[in-house]
Amino acid sequence: MMIHLKKENKDFFKTVYNDMLEQFPKSELKSFETFMQLLSMDNYHIYSASTDDIIVGYFIVFMDNEHKSLWLDYIAVLKKYHSRGFGHKIFENLKNYFVKDFNGIYLEVEKPDETNINTIRRIKFYESLNAQKLGIKYFYPNENGFLPMDLYFLPFNQVKIPEQKEIINTIQKVFRSIHTDCNDLDSILSKIN
Repeated sequence: MMIHLKKENKDFFKTVYNDMLEQFPKSELKSFETFMQLLSMDNYHIYSASTDDIIVGYFIVFMDNEHKSLWLDYIAVLKKYHSRGFGHKIFENLKNYFVKDFNGIYLEVEKPDETNINTIRRIKFYESLNAQKLGIKYFYPNENGFLPMDLYFLPFNQVKIPEQKEIINTIQKVFRSIHTDCNDLDSILSKIN
């Protein structure tokens, strides 16, 4: 099964926003208007993932060219294509697609919750890709303040995990670029260490 990745535009985003509303917790979603503003930036992009000209998923990344790293803001396989191995295939292709220009990708992951099996599944999925949990106290900024999460890094090829200073610099850059709709970013950033 071959997956093809394609950089898309705001019109494509409009077609997947309803899917995002269904698949992501409200506490992790930005408003439609905020997405439209972000997608106008030079380093925030949405990509489709397709096979046989059928779109099976999508992802949104922030590109930190200074640190040669990607920040995965969202990724999803469309519901009707769940449990068919597309998630692994999308990540394989994502790594191959970006490996020349980037060292790896940061992943924000919900804390494990025994009452929500999907949190455990997601963690196992990312770990099966060789993503490594970073030893950092991390919080996702949202309209209600912040949400405690774990931060992982998936290196491309044999790249080392970034050092703490670089991780913090990347987080600051990401927050000041894609979380401008959140209040009190400095306070949230001060909690991350």
